Amino acid sequence: MITRLKAAPDWDAKAYQQFSRLRQRPVNELLDRIDLAKPQHIYDLGCGTGIATQLLAERWPQARLHGVDSSAQMLEQARCLPISALWKQCDLLDWQPEQPADLLLCAAVLHFINGHEQLLPSLLGHLNVGGCFAAHMPDWRDALWYRLMLDTLDDAGPGNTPLGTPQLRQRMAARPLLSLEDYYRLLAPLTTSLDIWETEQLQVVDGKSPVYDWIKVSALRPVMQALDSAEQARFIYHFLMRVHAHYPQERNGHTLFPFKRIFIVATV
Repeated sequence: MITRLKAAPDWDAKAYQQFSRLRQRPVNELLDRIDLAKPQHIYDLGCGTGIATQLLAERWPQARLHGVDSSAQMLEQARCLPISALWKQCDLLDWQPEQPADLLLCAAVLHFINGHEQLLPSLLGHLNVGGCFAAHMPDWRDALWYRLMLDTLDDAGPGNTPLGTPQLRQRMAARPLLSLEDYYRLLAPLTTSLDIWETEQLQVVDGKSPVYDWIKVSALRPVMQALDSAEQARFIYHFLMRVHAHYPQERNGHTLFPFKRIFIVATV
């Protein structure tokens, strides 16, 4: 069953832009693998502030470009971009294209949704013949900071008790992403060409708590929504203690933040 992981009502668009250069890099890596000459209809699903949408506009300026996102705040930022695009506020699970797509781009959005076995074939069904589906998905579940988050939920309550509900801890421990092999087995019968790979980038970030600043606008949103104010304060305090211990500043003041992603480029 396809379900969106529960999250806060809206995104902090300005905070999300803090690391826009690093967030742009995997989009560039994805676009480098897309072999389309003149796509007419392009949809950027989960477009956010338009980081990827702007790159699409530069690559294919003649295409009819659509940016789709569930967040009003994100779209408000995206509409300020000097590009020609049709912006639409819509949950990805409710989205239907106005025209069949030549390119569907999903940059850092599908990892928030369960049920990829049903979701990805459904998205491919919106493509024209010869169309391309391209996605990159942060792979959090085995990251050190993600384990620290789960540990904090398990023991940061009074007397080292858990924080939040068992349902919250179970939801955060879930794994929406499939293995590379399972993505291949799922998509190969539906495509004429298929490219799947994984990277781990050593992100070099700056700030007082840059790892926390990165994840608070994405991965931690469901946690912050589910906890009351006192629980939020306890969580942030104990989580930051762990993050600072495991991600110390280097002598040059930078912080090293390894980050894994899965990439898929599929042509039907």
